[in-house]
Amino acid sequence: MRFLFSLSLILVLSACVTQGKLEYITSDGEHKTACETEYTWQPSVDKYAVEYILSYCAKKVVEKGHKVVDESLLTMDLSIPLPPNGQSWTFEYAKELHEDKKLSDKEYGYIIAYVDLGLNKN
Repeated sequence: MRFLFSLSLILVLSACVTQGKLEYITSDGEHKTACETEYTWQPSVDKYAVEYILSYCAKKVVEKGHKVVDESLLTMDLSIPLPPNGQSWTFEYAKELHEDKKLSDKEYGYIIAYVDLGLNKN
């Protein structure tokens, strides 16, 4: 019985994980993987955080002269809304606005990734 409970718990928790990785080809033709990322909080938001990270990384990889396998990552608009009231984006502030329905799941996910990457410090 304990085994079945543990197995069920593992399956439930693994279903809540959103992950991704960037596959690219170097200028020498070597296939590589980079920017492996994982979010385990809220699937409707996490998918956008993963999307943001992978797109951001894809653009950086191309700047270095490599080719990404999923070229759709290069056309994504990674702009995020300006924080209201002259604030800076933080996890807490974004969460508060999302809970108040002032940010969509996509905006919230992008902001979470933006903060994770430290881009709010620029």
